[in-house]
Amino acid sequence: MLRKTTHTASLLAAAVLAPAAAHAAADHGARLGGQPTMVQVDAHHATLEFAADRLPRTASGAVDAKIQFAGGQRVSGLKPVGRHGYDVRYTAAVSSRSDLRVGTKYTVRIKLPGSPSVTRLVKLRPAA
Repeated sequence: MLRKTTHTASLLAAAVLAPAAAHAAADHGARLGGQPTMVQVDAHHATLEFAADRLPRTASGAVDAKIQFAGGQRVSGLKPVGRHGYDVRYTAAVSSRSDLRVGTKYTVRIKLPGSPSVTRLVKLRPAA
């Protein structure tokens, strides 16, 4: 009788844990942790900051994410700078050939590994 009870209990435990494990395996993509912010450095440069789940690194050691601006502004130097709760804060340098204007909203597309790209409007704030 003990053998039959143990076998039934193990089958019941496997049936309960299987959907939870499948759900956890399906939700492995990195997610954005809030609204990105952008602060002006000078007329042609700004700093973009956002929080996300910890992002993997490429073979060369760079953070594995892609950031694009609709206006063609260049983004470089994506690096982790701290934490915001359980998320990691990342910053990137933004440069533009034309003047960046404070108060203007720029469209940014952030592609994190394992998840679809996220498009947000980011307002350029003045330097503090």
